[in-house]
Amino acid sequence: MTNLIIDSTVANSVNPSINLAALGVPSNVVVSNTTPVVQPSAFEQLKSLESARISWETVELAQSNNRLYSILKQAYSFYLVMKQDADKEVREAKLEAMEAFIADKGYTNSFGATTHDMTRVVKCVFGVDRRRVSAYSIALREALRQEVGAEDLVAFLQDNGGVEQIRMGGTKPLSATKRAALVKAEVSEAVLNTVKFDASVVSANADWVDKQVVFVATYLPTGEFEVNAVIRHDGAVNTALAAYYSSKQAKIRADLKADKDAEKELAKELAGQEKVLKSATKKEQKLAEQFVKVQAEKAEAERKAANLAHVSTLFEEVIA
Repeated sequence: MTNLIIDSTVANSVNPSINLAALGVPSNVVVSNTTPVVQPSAFEQLKSLESARISWETVELAQSNNRLYSILKQAYSFYLVMKQDADKEVREAKLEAMEAFIADKGYTNSFGATTHDMTRVVKCVFGVDRRRVSAYSIALREALRQEVGAEDLVAFLQDNGGVEQIRMGGTKPLSATKRAALVKAEVSEAVLNTVKFDASVVSANADWVDKQVVFVATYLPTGEFEVNAVIRHDGAVNTALAAYYSSKQAKIRADLKADKDAEKELAKELAGQEKVLKSATKKEQKLAEQFVKVQAEKAEAERKAANLAHVSTLFEEVIA
């Protein structure tokens, strides 16, 4: 079969025609469209790819990460209950369940004597992919090291750039120098008191001006500090400032934990009060129902008594 192509743009042909019978062979007529297809420029292609990437990040990737963080939160919660629940039987039940699951899946030989139980829990959930198990375990153990509660885990992962960033060391403890730098200005501005020593005892000079030093002092029962030594050394100052930073952060964590504990206690107390209120309401409702029942029985008894009295009166009238 012969394909005969007719160009629809043939010039000077108002009604072009072909006598197919004269060809002597079966023919197909294919009308070509010569309108050129406009290809997007390289710049437009990149813009389109950028838009696709933004859509993926804000919708698909975000949804995927949210689901992953939800699963990690549940795994983290499982570990915390297994290790920290107040009920020993609950802790033991979680541990036994984990060990039984590991045995059932044949993961026993995958762990060493020093393998962290967080890694065991993660492996139960995410299977045999060693790199993924390692990354997730590192992230959850970092959260554990920073005493992050299960309810705060998702925020912790998001605030620290996600699992991969944490795995790469995004939340490693700050060096002493960095910790010192974070509080140096704050400490300099906080003037507790002014102390001046005898120049024959502490031979200060112009080189000390506006420089920080470390005092070694003893706290006395009178509330005073007895200064035993003055150390002018950058390393000692950094160490002291780093210790101040760590102490401050520990207090912040302790305050946050105290606030959370207080919220939990309040919630527990409110739940108890609600339970008592519901119990009281049910009791009152039961008493009301009993009262209505007694009143109904009393009314019925009175009705029967009245009927009986009426019948007796009629009987007496008949006899009379």
